[in-house]
Amino acid sequence: MTRIGIARRVALALSLIAAAAATAAAPALGQADGSFPVTFVNQTHGKWSDGQIYVTGLGQTSPGRWAYLRADGTMAPLDHTMADAPGHLTKNGQRYANMSFTLAQASTVRIPPQVQGGRLYVSVGEPMYLVIAPDDSGWAGPNLRSRTDPNFNTVFDWYEFTYQYGSIPFGGNTTQVDQFAIPLTVRLQQTSSNYDRRTGITLRRAQVFKRYRARVSRPFKGLAGRTRILAPRSAAAFDAGGPYADLLNPAIDRAWSAWRNGFRLTRLGQTFTGQVTGDQLTFTKDGAGPFVVDKPSSPDVFQCAGTLASAGMSTTALELGAELCAAFNRGVAPDTSDWYRPSAYYRAGLDNDYAAFFHSINIGRRSYAFAYDDVNDQSSVTILPNAQPPTRLTIGIGW
Repeated sequence: MTRIGIARRVALALSLIAAAAATAAAPALGQADGSFPVTFVNQTHGKWSDGQIYVTGLGQTSPGRWAYLRADGTMAPLDHTMADAPGHLTKNGQRYANMSFTLAQASTVRIPPQVQGGRLYVSVGEPMYLVIAPDDSGWAGPNLRSRTDPNFNTVFDWYEFTYQYGSIPFGGNTTQVDQFAIPLTVRLQQTSSNYDRRTGITLRRAQVFKRYRARVSRPFKGLAGRTRILAPRSAAAFDAGGPYADLLNPAIDRAWSAWRNGFRLTRLGQTFTGQVTGDQLTFTKDGAGPFVVDKPSSPDVFQCAGTLASAGMSTTALELGAELCAAFNRGVAPDTSDWYRPSAYYRAGLDNDYAAFFHSINIGRRSYAFAYDDVNDQSSVTILPNAQPPTRLTIGIGW
């Protein structure tokens, strides 16, 4: 019942965190109990009042135990009966648990000492409508592909994070892996370590849409609608059978052909060596193996799935699959010497234009624009250097 992709978010928890912009009065500092404050700042230039901006926070307060964030800063266990309780939400005749609060109700709340796989949704005009599993074991997030989803016409975005006091350093990120709808900026601070990082998008929402339509190539222009800009992985046009299902095939074919003469990648002190035969790249890692990765399709690359990441693949094959996904999205796959050279990214003409654009407008050119954008530290992920609480986390909500 959990949101598609949340399992990957939890698996990547140790490599998360983000920060970027807002000019609010400093809230109370991180406390000895391991909790810390998050402040939401309305930067919508008068478009939305504090009473029209909603926050919906979810996460695991212990492994497998999902809870939602209340306006008083406490986390309450998921309870599917809330859909029928007083104060429940209703959309299109369907009832939903009311798990949101507005900035007018609370603009600063405390995050408890343990939240894993955390997600903070921000929506404007209306709250999020989320279904809780009948056994309260999880929740179903928005389906961006379905016009019948109650959140389909809602403008929302989110911030992801994971933290366990004394054990897992706080880490989080803004994300465009699935879509863009609201320009969020985040600032993460920890006084004791002098940590102060900012990430996110400072442009106005209308500027993002205008620049996106002007910059990307024709296949990617249609991803921009009135409510959001979809990522290719979220759009049927880029699926198998869609009009752009073969978009990256020339780049994939070129790389596969080049590697028939041998494949070699050295990164992080490790070396992958192999060769393509037919539709398979057979390789070793530091002499151990062999392992195999099958030739990906264009949808596999945009989704970072299929032959690049699926059940049954070995850990080592998944490791190289992540590298391949990043290289193909960035347009540098044929020459592995470019894989860890950011100046070479998005220059070949056959790449993920959506990702290229969001890297160009995010602070420091850091964006989580596809699932393995953390390869070579290009994503908006930021992580504290220790497992003590942040001093404060500030999320600016733009428009």
